[in-house]
Formats: sequence, structure tokens, C-alpha cells
Amino acid sequence: MRANPSIPVQSAKSLKIDAIRFMAAAWVVFYHFGPPPFKSIFTGHLALLGGALWSGLVVLFAGPAAVIVFFVISGYCIHNAYHRDASLRPVSYFVSRYVRIGVPLAVVALVSRPVGDASTLLESVLWSLYCELVYYTVYPLVRQRFHRVGEMIVCAVIGGALMVWLTHTQARVVCDHCVYQNYGVAGTSLLYFPGWLLGSLIADMQRTRGGIDGRRAYSQLTGWIVRVLRAVVRGLSAQLVAARVALVAAASLTFVLASSSHIKPAFLPTVGPDISLTLFQFFAAAWIAAETTTPARESSRGVWARLAGLGAWSYSLYLCHKLALAILSAAGYPPGPAWTWLATVAFAFALSYAFYLAVERPSHRFAGRLRKLAPKVPVPPPGAVN
Repeated sequence: MRANPSIPVQSAKSLKIDAIRFMAAAWVVFYHFGPPPFKSIFTGHLALLGGALWSGLVVLFAGPAAVIVFFVISGYCIHNAYHRDASLRPVSYFVSRYVRIGVPLAVVALVSRPVGDASTLLESVLWSLYCELVYYTVYPLVRQRFHRVGEMIVCAVIGGALMVWLTHTQARVVCDHCVYQNYGVAGTSLLYFPGWLLGSLIADMQRTRGGIDGRRAYSQLTGWIVRVLRAVVRGLSAQLVAARVALVAAASLTFVLASSSHIKPAFLPTVGPDISLTLFQFFAAAWIAAETTTPARESSRGVWARLAGLGAWSYSLYLCHKLALAILSAAGYPPGPAWTWLATVAFAFALSYAFYLAVERPSHRFAGRLRKLAPKVPVPPPGAVN
């Protein structure tokens, strides 16, 4: 029996978004855990191979770039979720959003306190959640003037560039390869706000014509950005496999440019993530637009569906993998041979899934109920608006 032909495109968007969520979370996990200990597996005459494999995978799993992909997806999903409401009900919106992300975060923070250095390890993932909370908070204001989202993107880019220039020229850099430590929550949120806004604009482009549900046309600048984005998406969609390879390569390049180790070739300049990731977010946004515009092929649809199923608990994986590492470390289970690395990864995935079942999924359901407490006000058709 064949499915309704009007369904696959929309379901393909959801499949791909959830699948990409999981892949981004896995990228962060392997970035923090590091690759398998190939250097100890391949020794003697194979030492060169072991070193090459280890270095290659270190470069491949560029975790900070994966977080940027998360930000774009976040903007996309938030605007998709509230796109058809004529107005946001502040209480239901803020409570549901904060419950959705805050309850799992609070539980992990409490559980991690007695577990060795888990609290310190969590700092490496908390910065992105702080940014998410900032974006959730400002979204109602963004939505009120969404037809001018292009101006918001440009202002965020200019403000971020000025902030980076002042930080570097005034010698206020605390850490050469850090962003959060140099700019704090507000500054880091500003740097990556354009990517989040582009994610919401992509959702709007795919849902409407000319503006948010036709109520108000895009501003001239926003319209220009939409036209450029559509042209880029057409090009990427025509060569989607190459675009995926280029995205991974660009993500790895952001890691290499910030590195001070032997991994970085001597001819490459040192470029911090406050610059490289800020530029990367635009490529990530265009790629997300291309992926969500292009339905998955029938031959690969099953793969996307399986990855999408894993994507349901990607937040738990992102939140809990460092806790798993701390638990094993406190239990005297240090990193070592390959089987130890595999056991560590397996435990992290198992703990994250258990956390999803026990905490994240119930909090999501509770957040959904809270959102339903306020009745939706549907967007009127364009012709009904004066």
C-alpha cells in the first residue's frame, strides 16, 4: 500500500531533523570521549597507522561545530512549533519551554553533585543550554517583528563582530580556543544568534509565502536574504552528498584552526572558534535548509527513520554523557584498552536512554500539557487581515 503523496515531504523534514539531532549529539559525545585508543592497538610496524587513525578521528568529531548545528535546529523547531498561533500565551509558552529543557537539566545537576568531578565536566555542555534559554526567552519578541528578522540577523552579525574585535584588540582574551570563557552567556548567545534566527527563518520560508502566514510581507532586507538562501539551497540540494561532505570538512576545519597541537599544519593560521564557528553557522543553516527541503530517497528512508528514533533522546545523550564518564571515573574505571573505551561509550548511551525514559520524556509530556492549558488562537487567512 502506497502512502499519501502529500505526506512524505513533511514527514521527511521531521525524520531528518530528528536524525540530525542524534548525529550532532553523537558527534559531541565522541568529541568529548575521544576516538578509540588506536595508538595502543596498533603498535610496532603499525604505529604510524594507529596514529593516523587516532588523529583523523580527533579532527573528524568536531563537537563545537555540532553544537552550532543544534542551535540552527533549535530555531527551526521553535518557529515550527508556534508558527500557526496568532499570538503566544506568555505563561504557557515560557513555562512549557523552561520545563522542557530545565527539568532534565536540574535533575542532572543534582545527581552530579556527589559524583566526583561531574559538576566540572558538565560545564562543557551547560554553556550551550544557557544560550538556548536566552533564545527561548527572546523568541516572543523576535516573533512579533518576524518580518524584520533579516535586520535582526544583520544586527547580531555586526554586534558580534564588533564584540570579537574589541575583545581581541583590547587583550581581553582569557582562553585562546574558548568562547564561553571569553564572552560569557550574553556574548556567546549573541555570536550564535544569527544561526538560530536563520533556523527560524528557514522554517518560515518552508511554511509560508511572503511572510509569517501571509500576515505581513518580509522587509526588503529579509526578502533579499530569503532569495539568497533559496538560491544557495537549490545548489546544495542538487549536490546534497557533496554538501554533507563539505559540512563535515568545514566543521573539522574549525577544530583544526583553533588547535595548537601537531594536528594543525604549520601553514594554517590560528583562528579561534569565536570567528570560525561564527562563520560556520551560515553554512550549517544553508545545509539544514537543503536537507529539510529535499525528501529522503526511498532507499535511504529506513536509515533516516532509525536515526530519527534515536534523535528522540538526543538531549539526554548530550546532557548525560559527561555524567557517565564521571561515574565510571569515580568507580575506578579509567580509560584504557579498546574494550574499555567501548564499555564507556555503551554505558554513556545506556545511561542517557534510561534518563530519557525516566526524566526527559515525562518532562516533555508535562510541557505539552502545560502548553495546551492556553487555547490556541489560529492565524487568520491573509484575506481576513486588514
